[in-house]
Amino acid sequence: MRLELLMDAAEFWPRAEADIRAARERVFVQALSFEGDDAGRRLALALVASPARDRRVLVDEFSRHVVSDRFLYWPSALLDPELRREVRSTGEMIEALRWCGVPLRFTSPVGPLFLHSPRRNHKKLVLVDERVAYVGGINFSDHNFAWRDLMLRVESASAATFLAQDFEKTWEGRTTAAACDLPGLELMALDGHGNEERFERLLALIDGARRSLYVECAYLTAPFLERFTAAARRGVRVTLVTPERNNWGLVGDLLSWPPATGGMDVRHYAGRMTHMKALLADDTTLVLGSANFDLWSYHFQAEYLALVTDPVIIADFRSRVMAAGLAGSRPLAAPAGSLRGAFARLALQALECGARKLCRA
Repeated sequence: MRLELLMDAAEFWPRAEADIRAARERVFVQALSFEGDDAGRRLALALVASPARDRRVLVDEFSRHVVSDRFLYWPSALLDPELRREVRSTGEMIEALRWCGVPLRFTSPVGPLFLHSPRRNHKKLVLVDERVAYVGGINFSDHNFAWRDLMLRVESASAATFLAQDFEKTWEGRTTAAACDLPGLELMALDGHGNEERFERLLALIDGARRSLYVECAYLTAPFLERFTAAARRGVRVTLVTPERNNWGLVGDLLSWPPATGGMDVRHYAGRMTHMKALLADDTTLVLGSANFDLWSYHFQAEYLALVTDPVIIADFRSRVMAAGLAGSRPLAAPAGSLRGAFARLALQALECGARKLCRA
């Protein structure tokens, strides 16, 4: 087995494209967003050019309602001709793929009045033959390709088989929770229904940290945020890197409010969005994948988690990924005031409560 960290689309896409074009048996792709812009078209062209006999794409229904990170039914979006052109381009790209023998299915319908919207299939996957898989946080759209992010390339027949089985189940309209243990790597597939049990492994990792926790995440919320602050109170060095301009304003306000992050070294990544989901505990265990450390992944979303203990990969994460995160960020300079911070916490608690009621209905 061989593992490799790929930082940003600039490292991920050339490797994935080469693997897709060299495939012989199958290429399975799964994402939350797949849009008819340059990034999406590059994937589509690679799929059409691939000689693999079985080429399939799964996209969450989110991508039918949110394009370029904008909800399509806001008045400003309805009146934006450039955005409407991209929506049409996406539809035309999907139809062209199907015409070329690459079927695409949408997963997780949002339901009437978006009542099922909390339950998204948030997985990101590129799977090629029985030999290589990519898991992590990158979607196929220009704005996602521009963000700071991370993918894990896994060369392993066992990992490929495990992920192919999970993809096939999702293709058939069902998601299941499962895990695959490999040397230096544990892969977990979360089904969006029993996630809390699977995340106990991660929460125990945070609770058991003795020296340091490095976390880079845009959307750090309950129950993870409280566990990180508890670790800081008992003397663990906890560093959080989060975007300076968060596309979830409520979460940005919460993470800029010292009472919510007490004891943590909060750093704002400047210049561009960081969409990374990475946690390094005591320099011995690295957690990455599609799952954010937030209330949505914890309760509602189908996700992939990878727990890496391979010392070579951890050393690479520290020397390249973590070093770049620290170099590109700066200490919190403008803390949120009490009103904004308290409102953000109450609003997120209300959203969590409302989403859980919707999902039980």
